[in-house]
Amino acid sequence: MLKKRGPEKYVVSDKSAHLWVRLENTQGLLRSYAAELFSRASSKLDPQVFVLGILKEKEGDLPLIRVQPKDCGVDVELFKDASALAKSIMEGDPRYKLADDERYSHYDYHRDMEQDSISRAVKQLVDKNFQGKKVISFVSAPVGLGNYEVLAVLQFNKFGYESFDGVYRNADTRMSFLDSLTETFFNEILAQLHGIRTPMNSMLTGSGMNEVMRIAAATFVGRAIQATCDPVPDTLGYYANPFDLFNTCNYISSLNYEGNASAGEIIVGDRDNPDFDMCLELVTPIGLYEYRKVRKLLEATSHDLALYTDGHKILGLGILRENRREDQRPLSINFGGLHKWELLHGPKKLLAVEYGIPGPPRPKINREVFDDLLQQTFGSATPGILDNMWKIVDAATRQKHGALLIISGDAKGEAKRLNNQSTRIKAAKLNESLVGNVTSIDGATLLDIDGTCYAIGVILDGKAVSDETSERGARYNSAVRYVKRSKDKCVAVIISEDGMVNLYPSGAQG
Repeated sequence: MLKKRGPEKYVVSDKSAHLWVRLENTQGLLRSYAAELFSRASSKLDPQVFVLGILKEKEGDLPLIRVQPKDCGVDVELFKDASALAKSIMEGDPRYKLADDERYSHYDYHRDMEQDSISRAVKQLVDKNFQGKKVISFVSAPVGLGNYEVLAVLQFNKFGYESFDGVYRNADTRMSFLDSLTETFFNEILAQLHGIRTPMNSMLTGSGMNEVMRIAAATFVGRAIQATCDPVPDTLGYYANPFDLFNTCNYISSLNYEGNASAGEIIVGDRDNPDFDMCLELVTPIGLYEYRKVRKLLEATSHDLALYTDGHKILGLGILRENRREDQRPLSINFGGLHKWELLHGPKKLLAVEYGIPGPPRPKINREVFDDLLQQTFGSATPGILDNMWKIVDAATRQKHGALLIISGDAKGEAKRLNNQSTRIKAAKLNESLVGNVTSIDGATLLDIDGTCYAIGVILDGKAVSDETSERGARYNSAVRYVKRSKDKCVAVIISEDGMVNLYPSGAQG
């Protein structure tokens, strides 16, 4: 649009000016939203958000590139050829000739290619701009607003991003829950840009963010099924929507059977999986939507025996063989109590869901905090000792009924002193499998910093101390009393039945 300015002088009006004013006013909210949302996934991501505008066509003195906020570290000069790069990318795409020859009959397809090319061009330039900065960048689809194609850019700390396990959609593309959450985040932001609204809505409330997490989780579970399983036959009575599996698992985990909460494993894979031995095959497979029948069958599973599904129907029960290739490992769903389940790919945990709220599996104890506490307490813990103790403690956290480990500088002497209120054993090195056995009985397990156990089922002694609390149970308070009054160097690992984990001395860790 041309506006007259004095005799015979015309300038191009900036139809996008109001947009950039609004973005400047709301940029802090966008960053706060990203920080709050992605902190639910990991504290190590350090998300950063900025918005980039590329001028569609040269008009008057309008800037070719606009960025908000201006202090985001972008070299604007680097992006001035973004449109030319996008055109080059599009014309080099083998799909371009089809789209160009039949442009009018394939308008949407052509526009999709244009948008994809713009995003790919900006991604290349963003990566070049931040090369060596140890960040990983993601670029949204463009939104045409006024004179500009506007894209949102989201960045994470590279180490934090790579800490997420995922599945491979193809040989080169790995997909994690964080990737699905990023896509959902972009969809929310693009909706704001389309409407030119501020993001002050339900997204910024706890319930709104929980819904964003659920959408991302449902997308991730569905795509993980698609990536690891053959397509389900699209025949009458055998239709499957893999994106329903998230809600299906939530419902199954909510069901009790004869007073017991859901527990057991479902393996997800192709119908003819050579690595799964079907011990009991169902004559009439049961649909996953037949929730109560599936819940009943879960009672028949054990440590080795699992239900097997092709993503739509339960086909039977059997045993999974060891699979040597990581990309061929099946998905599995582990139900671990009322409203609790996890999605795994082989041994790697991809997603944890509690009471319908999804998130990445988090270690119940922070490894760095644990290592620091042992070093501060005992002073001579080598990396090998720390690794071994971490494996022992990690195994103990999986004990369903809770557990208590006492790591003592004089475990042998303490076992002798507490002989009448414990079961003493000959010194034995604990491993991950033994931990589950020795912690399954009431009382504490007494071991030294080398992982050598001297007594199990120990009833701890000690007088009342100020660090006790009525909010916690007998296991926690007895551990606090013992450690506080101990004459020797000592650390307690307290695992409650509800899954809470504490280190003492050091406060709550989980």
